Amino acid sequence: MSALEIGVAQAKSSFSEIMGRAAYSGQQFIIQRRGKPLAVVIGMAEYEEFLAFKRARRLLRFQRLREVAGDMPEDEALALAQAVAEDVRHRGTA
Repeated sequence: MSALEIGVAQAKSSFSEIMGRAAYSGQQFIIQRRGKPLAVVIGMAEYEEFLAFKRARRLLRFQRLREVAGDMPEDEALALAQAVAEDVRHRGTA
C-alpha cells in the first residue's frame, strides 16, 4: 500500500480518521506543507517494525566494527567507534 500524500489543513481536519486508518488499516500518510513532505503518520505496529529494523542495522554495524577492530588497542577501537558513530549521525542514518 503506498502512502497517501495530504496537506496540513486536511490532516488537521481529519486527524482522527487518519489515525484510525493508520492504526487499523495500515494506511500510511505523508503530511505536506506547500508540497514538501514534513511528517509521516503510520500505525504503531509499523513504527515498532521500523524501530526493530533500525536496532538490527545498528547491531550489524557494531558487529562489523568489532570484526575490523580485532586486536586493536581499546583506546584506538573507541576512537574508531566514535568516528563511525559521528559519520552515521552526519549521514542521517542510525
